[in-house]
Amino acid sequence: MAPLVWFITGANTGFGLMLAHLALSKGDAIIATARSLSKFPESLTKNPNADLVETEVTAPAASISRLVNAAVERHGRIDILVNNAGFGHFGAVEEVSEEESRYQFDVNFFGLLNFTRAVIPHMRRQGAGVIVQLSSGVGILGPQGAPIYTASKFAVEGLSEAMAHELKPFGIRVHIVEPGVFRTDFLKSIAQGQNVSQHVEGYANMETLLSGLHEKQPGNPEAGIQRIYELATGTGMATGLEDQLRFPLGSDCYAMLEAKIGMLRETAEKMKPIALSTDYVYEEVFRDGMLPD
Repeated sequence: MAPLVWFITGANTGFGLMLAHLALSKGDAIIATARSLSKFPESLTKNPNADLVETEVTAPAASISRLVNAAVERHGRIDILVNNAGFGHFGAVEEVSEEESRYQFDVNFFGLLNFTRAVIPHMRRQGAGVIVQLSSGVGILGPQGAPIYTASKFAVEGLSEAMAHELKPFGIRVHIVEPGVFRTDFLKSIAQGQNVSQHVEGYANMETLLSGLHEKQPGNPEAGIQRIYELATGTGMATGLEDQLRFPLGSDCYAMLEAKIGMLRETAEKMKPIALSTDYVYEEVFRDGMLPD
């Protein structure tokens, strides 16, 4: 198989950096973004197959489009886009300011959207491509303590689900990766108490719970990155799963998925009479009060 060209946002740390290393080890080329070139480690700066780009994920859409177009001119194509850049702003609704909330969405949703929009035309012309959206377990089930972060991931999931149907006719696959808590530095800022700007009494236990997870996360990052690579390339454990939209990673995320399924099933059963009662056909056909099975 010919070497692939990956475009990975936020590739200077965490999952992004690990995925960049794995792709390079397979002989592929990467285009990697970070807020500053100085943030990239030597393992990337000295690798001739690593094309390192300095940009803010919150840069204007026109700027991101020019950046992507220039990358395609240099490499000829982009086979796989991995929207990895993002962060989690934790805290209860009343603890997170409007400015903080908007910035959370600017990074996690609008940044992802702008990179995706910029790459899609090139993938359409190629007649093929893979878009991997890094969501989270909280994109499945919203826990207490991170409602704004959760909302940003719900937005990513809704966008990606609709987009998957739009892009399938063009040979473009869309996948949502939903990691649970993995042993990376993602929770480090919470452990250091840097995340909530306005503490409100009564929410301290949630912050304690979140900070207590740091360095005790069940997820193995190396295994997680291997699964993401296999998903993007259709190999290994992801062979034959090209049409699978969601990829939960980690036992904790799988538990969240099962819990959400149970909640939805319970809602469907309880709300069926009310839901069906609002249709014209209900009034016309079931006037005797009987509901369809």
